[in-house]
Amino acid sequence: MIYRPALSFALVACSAVGAALGSAQTLSPDLLDRAARTYASTRTLRAAFHQTLTSPATQTVRNATGVLVQRGPAQFALRFSDPAGDAIVSDGTAIWVYLPSTAKGSVIKVPMQLGNGFDLLTQLLRSPRATYVVAPLGDSAVGPHATSVYALTPKNAAAPFSRAKVWLGRADALLWQLETVEQSGLVRRVRFTSIKVNAKLPTGATTFSVPAGVKVLDQAAIFGGKP
Repeated sequence: MIYRPALSFALVACSAVGAALGSAQTLSPDLLDRAARTYASTRTLRAAFHQTLTSPATQTVRNATGVLVQRGPAQFALRFSDPAGDAIVSDGTAIWVYLPSTAKGSVIKVPMQLGNGFDLLTQLLRSPRATYVVAPLGDSAVGPHATSVYALTPKNAAAPFSRAKVWLGRADALLWQLETVEQSGLVRRVRFTSIKVNAKLPTGATTFSVPAGVKVLDQAAIFGGKP
């Protein structure tokens, strides 16, 4: 597996957000459930993010910034401003991993069924109580947002990470921050600095056009499946 600042999020994913629910509310035990319900009902999403990758093995910290857009659970795009030009895009039929900052001249085409780990929003907020052992960790703040923090431990050993945390806004049920620990020990923290739900996305927001001269590395073909 390739560990680079752009590797999402699945978004870069990315991703773990519900729709705004109106006026401020006090902490309630079903906050995680509300976030999951509102995320499931969200048609589109646009969120600016800052990502930090910490590798215990190499003692390195790498930062990245960009914008996540999502249209339902199957289409999303993580487009990075730093590293500029990097992108991870799911068009609903395949996931395109384009990292010119570190792998110039090629783009990896990943079958949808092999790329679920890129879409962290869906991974974390689709039926979280059925998928994870959930433990509340108390309250915290993410920028100006008062949040409640939950620890999520996957029930399935084949999950793309060994444990995770989510910071849910107490007033709006938005997920303002997430953290995952991958099987390798790599720690990924994603903080969302702005979130817009059900906004009109620009044409082509979740499509990827292969740049001229860039070679497509089709993982389905490489591993003997159908391209």
